[in-house]
Amino acid sequence: MSIRKDYEYDASIFSEEPEKIAALKWIIAKKLNDVDRTLILLYTDCLSYRKLGKRLHLSHTTVAGEIRRIKAFILEEYNKIKNNG
Repeated sequence: MSIRKDYEYDASIFSEEPEKIAALKWIIAKKLNDVDRTLILLYTDCLSYRKLGKRLHLSHTTVAGEIRRIKAFILEEYNKIKNNG
């Protein structure tokens, strides 16, 4: 009987996010300001400093610098969560 219970269908396994992804989403949603959140989300859509710079009428070097800063902040916040959790 315990074997049957161990292998019962559990729909929640399809909706659970890995811890790392959930933490990163939380950081992006709660720790970034609106501008930084928008910039990093646009970057994930474009995956190119030049394309994003063109969209925002900024130089690709400005975009690259801002994305590096935001990534560093996200990593710092993630490490805080990981080390404290």
